[in-house]
Amino acid sequence: MIKIGINGFGRIGRALTRINLRHKKYEIVALNDIDEDIHNHAYLLKYDTTYGKLRDDKVDVEGDAIKVNGYLMKLFREREIKNVPWADMGVDIVIEASGVSQNVLQAREVTNGPVKKVIVTHAPKQGIDFSYMYGVNSEDYDKKRHHVVSSSICDANALAPFYTLIEKKFGVEMGEVTTLHPWLSYQNLLDGTLKSVSSPGHLWRDYALGRSSVGSLIPKETTLCDAMMKVLPESGEKLHASSFRTPTSIVSSIDGVLLLEQKTDLEDVKRALVEYTKTYPGVLKLDERSLISIDYLGNENAAVVDMRWLHLNKGRMLKFVLWYDNEWGYSNRVYEIIGHLT
Repeated sequence: MIKIGINGFGRIGRALTRINLRHKKYEIVALNDIDEDIHNHAYLLKYDTTYGKLRDDKVDVEGDAIKVNGYLMKLFREREIKNVPWADMGVDIVIEASGVSQNVLQAREVTNGPVKKVIVTHAPKQGIDFSYMYGVNSEDYDKKRHHVVSSSICDANALAPFYTLIEKKFGVEMGEVTTLHPWLSYQNLLDGTLKSVSSPGHLWRDYALGRSSVGSLIPKETTLCDAMMKVLPESGEKLHASSFRTPTSIVSSIDGVLLLEQKTDLEDVKRALVEYTKTYPGVLKLDERSLISIDYLGNENAAVVDMRWLHLNKGRMLKFVLWYDNEWGYSNRVYEIIGHLT
């Protein structure tokens, strides 16, 4: 069984652990986090406001390890990923989920030993060999050359499969998309200065981002297009994106329009979507039900295409709406990559 190490035991790290408890494909043997309180980590793994309590899994602390259903995940407290003894723990793949740029830059040192791959759970500007996305560019992955691999960001994982399909089938001349993304932990609960916003590595300049996250929609720039370019380079000249932070805790949406190069009809688009779901199961899901964002809590797909809002104007202007659980759906993409890299 492949042995996993997780660097950064936050939202994504804990979600991955919960997913593995469900599927039991791998053995998570090592965790690293700068917070030294192991009992707090165990508590947060067991009790989660968004996804609920782990009811069928027993979580304890045994020495310097979190014990889940009898097996141990040893906790280290190193600030730098290169200082964690991953090899001593028999780790095959390290998941870099701390979000710290320095850890990405050190990831290559980690793969110089027995550790085979490092998966980075965001889309850094440097330090990676390949940005991997199943159903988009997975055929370009080279096991012999690509050792530090990015799983991109949740927004790109949602949009890229849909965009790829439309581009290949009908061509895309240009597009405009808006992401509606729940609040994140770095935002303020009450209005404050930008200096009060806790976001290591970022220097915000828009005063709106210091406003209360729980009472308003907050317009914001997004890194979606940059992340898309890493998996689909040609999309950079065609797409523009903007974003809103929403006063909700989970489940994102993308509201977009693509101008097609080839005139078609809506039924052709729908048939293409159905075929894609068969070719790449688990990536896109098609849904015609009258649902709202919270109904997609815990959805494992990269994105759900809301077929109620799929519309084609004069055969070329395609309107679409996607839903995606920005934590659980994304973490499932990271989990999926593990099996493709080895």
